[in-house]
Amino acid sequence: MNRHPQLRFHLPELETFLVVLEEGSFSRAAERLCVSQPSVSSRVKRLEDVLRVKLIERTTRSVQATEDGELLRSAAHEALAGLYAVLGQFRDRSEAARNRVVIAATPMLAATYLPAIIHSYSERFPDVQVVLRDMPFDALLKAVGDGSADIGVTAVDGDYDNLQFQPLAEEPVVLVVPAHHPLASQQRVTLEMISRHRMIFLDRYTNLRERLAGEFARFGALLEASTASTLPTLIGMVDAGRCMAFLPRSMAQINARETRTLVELADFKAVRSYGSIIARRSVPTAAVKSFRDHLHQHFEPQV
Repeated sequence: MNRHPQLRFHLPELETFLVVLEEGSFSRAAERLCVSQPSVSSRVKRLEDVLRVKLIERTTRSVQATEDGELLRSAAHEALAGLYAVLGQFRDRSEAARNRVVIAATPMLAATYLPAIIHSYSERFPDVQVVLRDMPFDALLKAVGDGSADIGVTAVDGDYDNLQFQPLAEEPVVLVVPAHHPLASQQRVTLEMISRHRMIFLDRYTNLRERLAGEFARFGALLEASTASTLPTLIGMVDAGRCMAFLPRSMAQINARETRTLVELADFKAVRSYGSIIARRSVPTAAVKSFRDHLHQHFEPQV
């Protein structure tokens, strides 16, 4: 709350007053401030009028502060020092933000693809701090959407109005079955053969489920499937029973065990499209742009 509403002056007037005293001259103050000498005189006069005191004694040879002027100079220096310190903190924080990139990635991508890419980027741009956060798919979308992450790296099904997707690579999807499953030993596996068995999907694989359901309907079969929200849960369900799961090949190979077998279908092909996402309304910093460019230049499927 302003305790002195009648004292309304502008910061340039106070700064001009201080520069005049520092320079000891209205003309030198005008040169330093890059304004005309009449503007300097006008600013000091307005400040004196608002405060209703004489601040500067001016002769043809010198400029000196009055007693009130000295009082104001002392208080103004202290106040402006505190103000500039705060503004400096804002500037430093802004500079740090411009040199920081926060990446959100789903766990598999965070653990496999991104470490080497981040390492090579950091060698090229050592002044940029890169923060990698692995998180579930839904949390990743939220983080990119609300700005707590600059870039998301994931596979995306469907379109999102608030996000911009840029493809990185496509990877084949394979079927993972328990080693003791009846299909594990088959040399040729078809859609009709798998339609007789129960499946489990990661819950974000909606497009794949819909496509399979449509294919099954062609020969009068129904897709019997459950879903899991995380990869460990899905793998646990496969290991615990006779259900099968579709996974990108690299994800299946990374999580390979003697208890599971990878199967490719003879009459069905599916891929997962990996890419980077940013918020549509975001204004990426130079660091964010350079990292995204580096990511797209160096991202390569591992299979």
